[in-house]
Amino acid sequence: MLHRREHAAALGWFALVAACVFWKIVLARQVLYWGDLMLYFLPVTTFARRWLTQGILPLWNPHVLFGQPFVGNPQEWLFYPSTLLLPLLHPATYLSWNTVLHLWLGGTGMWLFLRALDVAFRPALLASTAWMLCGAFVPRAQFPGMFQSIALMGWLMWAVERALQDSTVGRIATLAVVVALLLLAGHAQVAYMALLLGAVWAGWRMMRVGLRPLVKLLIGVAGGLLLSAVHWLPMLQLLHETPRVNLSVWGVNRFPLRPEQIPLLLVPDLYGVPWQGNWLGRGNYWEVACTVGVLPLMAALAAWKVRPTARFWFIAALLSWWLALGTSGGLYILAYHLLPGLKAFHDPARWLILTDFALCVAAALGWEHLRFSLRWLLLPLVLVLLASLWSWQGAHLIEWAARHDVIRASRPETISPALVDSAHSTAATRCERAIVIAVFALVVLRLSPSRRWWAGMALILFELLPLATPANPTTEMATFTQPPSTAQTVAHTGGRLFVPERVPMWRKYVSYVHYGPSSPEHLRRWQEMLGSNIGAMWGVSEASGYEPVAVKRALRYAVTLAQQWKQSPQRDELLLRLQRAGVGAVATGKTADDWRVFPLPTPPMRAWAVHSGEALPVRDPSPQQVEVVNAPAGDIVLADTAYPGWKLWVNGKPQSWCIYQNVFRVVTAPSSAPDLLWRYEPDTLRIGLFLSLLGCAAAVGALLFGYMAGKPCGTAK
Repeated sequence: MLHRREHAAALGWFALVAACVFWKIVLARQVLYWGDLMLYFLPVTTFARRWLTQGILPLWNPHVLFGQPFVGNPQEWLFYPSTLLLPLLHPATYLSWNTVLHLWLGGTGMWLFLRALDVAFRPALLASTAWMLCGAFVPRAQFPGMFQSIALMGWLMWAVERALQDSTVGRIATLAVVVALLLLAGHAQVAYMALLLGAVWAGWRMMRVGLRPLVKLLIGVAGGLLLSAVHWLPMLQLLHETPRVNLSVWGVNRFPLRPEQIPLLLVPDLYGVPWQGNWLGRGNYWEVACTVGVLPLMAALAAWKVRPTARFWFIAALLSWWLALGTSGGLYILAYHLLPGLKAFHDPARWLILTDFALCVAAALGWEHLRFSLRWLLLPLVLVLLASLWSWQGAHLIEWAARHDVIRASRPETISPALVDSAHSTAATRCERAIVIAVFALVVLRLSPSRRWWAGMALILFELLPLATPANPTTEMATFTQPPSTAQTVAHTGGRLFVPERVPMWRKYVSYVHYGPSSPEHLRRWQEMLGSNIGAMWGVSEASGYEPVAVKRALRYAVTLAQQWKQSPQRDELLLRLQRAGVGAVATGKTADDWRVFPLPTPPMRAWAVHSGEALPVRDPSPQQVEVVNAPAGDIVLADTAYPGWKLWVNGKPQSWCIYQNVFRVVTAPSSAPDLLWRYEPDTLRIGLFLSLLGCAAAVGALLFGYMAGKPCGTAK
């Protein structure tokens, strides 16, 4: 009974923490919007909801880059359970509440894992709270798939640990379900890192308990792969068609943790913060944020000498932190050549997710062994030295970091003295606050064990909540209730939108230095520009668009068109190419202030006859079905991305097709006035669906067998 009350209290506490972090969503009914959430995830979620409410599972996204696969996209979660909520809510509301839910799930998963390690109630609650509020978790809410995957890391470690302790059928089935959810959650990179951590942890534990659980662990992982085959089989096919499979060692080093950013572990505001409009560190704030709080860090250090298990987690934190340094640390170069699959992921700073996770686990293991000692005086002393250095040379260091940032280096005029002074002032205030927190941490260690926990929890909340709460800006729901007038401009052309350059729009509305205003009026002006997929929210399709994992032939063609537009936008040859790519309107401008969306003088042709140039009518009954009727004999081009899985029927008979200009689809019509029917039916999806259903049947059968085998038999009288 006590065990159940502790679980209930913990779950209620995590719900309260999640509600405090996202109080504007829970209490003020606002919604998240900033960054990739509005540029990519809100448009594609709106697209998915539009068809799910009609009872159609969207397999193909026609709104980006002449069409891209939707099922199997590594950053989509079409088969993840939370998608069931999407038809019931507005997409912006769904994404916001889904974030609150997964922050709660993240704390719950960490709690379950720590309790499986026999960590006491109070240390487990404290470390789980630190994990929910840490720098590697909360600031990434603008990436829903990544946020969902991070939330499941604790659940994965819990399932692995339970299977190691007792490899029953139920626990192996639980491991399979958690692995499947992690793979379906929508971020392959975080799933890769989490599974790697789970494998290393299982290997370390089996050095102590023996290799007996190995086979059953492998069965559990294989079961997870089987259950999620409907997602990862189409994903493997997509990766084969993209340039993301084999990035260079320097290409993956996009956003690493820079050496000068190491003190961010103690002082996360050292280079300013984007919600105050003065972030001047190299790269994005949310990639390099990694603080877990002073007390959890001290507890993790204290666990080194007294808990062998904690040593594993402390070493895991050090190695992942080393990997986060990217090529400048050296270890990432070695891992790049040794770890299979690592070449497909960039942004080494994301290894800080494992760093914060490992530090929180080590903190839970070391909390009860944390005692006051004179050596802890080194911590405020280090912070005093850092504050002194920043007071003396901080402004120069901040300006140096800003001028060496890849994006800001091309626009040095944006690094104004006033902005540097603002960042320096924020850093100075934060250094002073960090010193005060370190001093109070020493005071906490002088308290009795019961009072120490209460004071420690209050100190963690005092330190981390002010960073977690403003990390994800929100706006009024009214922002997304009216379509922009420019969407109607494109719709009247009957064609696609072409955006040859997104940078002017990004500089004004998506600058990672400053979140900017969150008023509905400001954000409607952003939507009026229709840059980066925003038009997809209102049914606008693009010949361009923002797709992180794009089909390379479509991406190359769009880049070629953009380059030609910049050289000579009114050239007849270019206008003809745009017309035959189905483009009806263009959105462009030298700056965001003179941005305009205007129709082209030539009517768009999505389908046309090669020999005559005659435009043909096209119907789209669903995202994965295209019809062309009454086509003439000869070669017929459909200006949609050529991709494996599209199948063609001519007058009801299957027929093969070819690739036109290395990007579109073309077929030779055998006679006049045939009906062409295109359907997206990838074999990888069919096979994956079969394997997933097979995995479900196997899991249910195994659970029933385990239940019947464990049921005691009645004794005869």
